[in-house]
Amino acid sequence: MKKRKAAIAVPSFCDFYATPHRLSALGSIIVERMLQDRGWETHLSQFPLTTKQSHALPSSFSHLKPCLLSNEYGPTAFFSGFHRFGPSPGQCADLIGAQNPDAVFLSCFAFAYAGDTVALARHIKKLRSSLPVYVGGAGVSVLPEYFRSQACIDAVIEGQAEYTLANFLSSGKTNGPANGEAASRSVQPRVAVAARRSHKNVLWLTTSLSRGCPRKCSFCANHLTQGRQFRTIALSDFVHELAAFPQDSPVHMNFEDDNILMDREFFIETLAVVKQMFPQVSFSAENGIDYNLLGRNTLDRLIDYGFKQFNLSMASCSPEILKDAQRHGDLQHLQAILKRLNQRNIPAIVYFICGLKSDTVETVIENLIFLYRQTVRVGISLFYPVPGLPGFEDPPTFLNADSHLCTGSAAFPWTGSLTTSQMVTAFRLARYINFVKNKRHTISDRELLTRIQLENKLYTFQHANKGRRIVRPPGLDQDMERLFFETISSSKI
Repeated sequence: MKKRKAAIAVPSFCDFYATPHRLSALGSIIVERMLQDRGWETHLSQFPLTTKQSHALPSSFSHLKPCLLSNEYGPTAFFSGFHRFGPSPGQCADLIGAQNPDAVFLSCFAFAYAGDTVALARHIKKLRSSLPVYVGGAGVSVLPEYFRSQACIDAVIEGQAEYTLANFLSSGKTNGPANGEAASRSVQPRVAVAARRSHKNVLWLTTSLSRGCPRKCSFCANHLTQGRQFRTIALSDFVHELAAFPQDSPVHMNFEDDNILMDREFFIETLAVVKQMFPQVSFSAENGIDYNLLGRNTLDRLIDYGFKQFNLSMASCSPEILKDAQRHGDLQHLQAILKRLNQRNIPAIVYFICGLKSDTVETVIENLIFLYRQTVRVGISLFYPVPGLPGFEDPPTFLNADSHLCTGSAAFPWTGSLTTSQMVTAFRLARYINFVKNKRHTISDRELLTRIQLENKLYTFQHANKGRRIVRPPGLDQDMERLFFETISSSKI
């Protein structure tokens, strides 16, 4: 009997930037394995990793235009070029059509790229109208109505693949749970490992060991697709996956979990197993670790096993904002963690969210100043909503808008607490802090830094006439800028 052929694809998407090593397509790898287990012949295409080309700024981004500077670059720059990561939807459809599949499974990993996913589905249908097109992924699960309304999509497979895709493949029905609660009670999460070679020929492995989160942070959408019950993959399955990789070369493993330290001993046991298999391994968790789950003993154990950097999530310094967001915070504990990391000579990045519902210019400056005074790099996340989060439960808000506005880089004033200008100014100030802390400055860097510090105003680089010039960025909130420099004028790092 001839095998059925499935084309699995992560659609190309448009944005100002992408982080290639974090586009791991773990969900698509799980879908591919599930199809293979049922006798399908598969081909997985990760289109965003293939090409990058300039793309016109969407008309929906008109709010951002006053803050953009063409040909901008350098340590205090905002985004200047909009791009498509991967081929055009038509080109992607041609590549899929050339595989002559019996069905197409598209993965929308974030709702921000819902429009890109639908565009690819439309081109596939233009190419071959009878070819079934199915969509799934986190971006689908938060607002399945968006995709069900599209004539180019034959089935919407919401929720976790381990549960809903299994039901669909066996029965053809797509009425599985969107929030993952039933799956959390009955189905063991599957494990996937994505691999690539870094420019230094290090084998970079990306994986996720857990699903679900019982917390109710108002800015996090984890529970919308994975449920509120925390659970882990089977360690034996993970070991089986890792056995396919060479064990005699340097390896770096990045964990993309949201809250892996909720089962601290499982995580430590996993690190020990990986370390035994790959003696030259190092670790990171670039999706972020909640510092509240780190004690000194745990921190030291992670470092001893090979953690080379810590990405820590702070959300905000403000107790009032954290309470409103249903998030716990303890700045003294965070400072103790950072002090210990400094003692162990381990770098850290601490992230805060800019644009939460209760944010003000003053609370954003408070976050920046606090991180300015720590031995740490600043990570700033401009707030964007996901359908279904508190305050964003109304589907028409998203059904009738460009999904690209749900990217942080869009700096769209979703909550109304800050303007686009203020969010972009905060972004530039965060970059300035990191610029100051970076001790490896070129001659031109020192020129830029001196100009900023002499005038207490932001400046940036712009390419011009085969050279460069130092210019004031457009669209700054000058009151916010002034408050920042006045506050740090007597501060020392």
